[in-house]
Amino acid sequence: MVYQDCQKLNGPVFPAYSKQSRRLRAPERAAWVYPGVRLRCIFWGCFTLTAFFLSCVSSPAASSPTPERFYGDRRDFTLMAEGADLYINAEVQAARPILDNLLLGGMAGAEVKDFLDMSRVLTAAVFEGRDSGGGQRFYAAASGRFPASRGGLFFSASKDWEKKTSLSGIPYWHSDKSQLAVFLDPRNAYLSNGDPFAPAPGAQPPEALETLRKGAVLSGWMNDPAPAIGRIIAAFGVPAAIPARRLIFAVYPEGGNYTAVLRFETAAAAQANALVRLFTMAKAFAAMADFSQLRDMEALARAFFAGTPRAEDNALILKTAVVSGRDLALLFNTISVY
Repeated sequence: MVYQDCQKLNGPVFPAYSKQSRRLRAPERAAWVYPGVRLRCIFWGCFTLTAFFLSCVSSPAASSPTPERFYGDRRDFTLMAEGADLYINAEVQAARPILDNLLLGGMAGAEVKDFLDMSRVLTAAVFEGRDSGGGQRFYAAASGRFPASRGGLFFSASKDWEKKTSLSGIPYWHSDKSQLAVFLDPRNAYLSNGDPFAPAPGAQPPEALETLRKGAVLSGWMNDPAPAIGRIIAAFGVPAAIPARRLIFAVYPEGGNYTAVLRFETAAAAQANALVRLFTMAKAFAAMADFSQLRDMEALARAFFAGTPRAEDNALILKTAVVSGRDLALLFNTISVY
């Protein structure tokens, strides 16, 4: 009875094949025939193809090597080449007023600003006016959020950027016009003026840096700071040879400003004590100087000679005044002229 009622309402449950039944009635057509469903199928098909295309453009092949992980701490110095003059590690946004005013071996321009905008932690190595062996003036690596897919499309569409392969086999983008090389993935970025991947084994940070950098927003070290420090001391009336072999530094936030601790390492404790005497003398001369026409020199003196120099083992320790990011960048630029 129920079966017969169904037949009356809907026709046969399994309609017989005939010329009249070849064309199904509208309610019985396949779902994909309807316009709304067709549009959805077309949309998702195009979306899938586009996503596949983007992944091919922006990502290395599955068989390509991948960069070492960027940790966002002192281990990242091993991603930098050995033998650089200056190494820094920074919490980018917290140290941005300093970074925006630092002169770092060609790290400048709109591309570098965009790079910093998207970075959380940055590690960089800078070479002073000479090649590192491969032509690089600097290396930089950062963790953050980077538009890898969009960047791949931009680079591939621009005539100024060319895809190259590093010595380690990792593909990257290079621009002769900008003098920059870039590798991006969603979480990491590498930047240089040449191959962005430094050769192994990488730089090893000095032991004293680990203790000094706790709580710092920017830290690092400089090799052979003696010539630059000698020029600063001489500018304040105390010409002398400076026996410092390395400068280790750390910058700490102070409200909206900063203070820094500078550790000048020497070969022996006697040299560290000699440096204390030299800096004490230079501080006295700086206190009597007239800086009315030399605003930058006044800022440099205020930052450099605010604290009392002291010796610690084979090192001279200086603590700067609390100064703005611009003035602290001026101090670092004066010490490290690139």
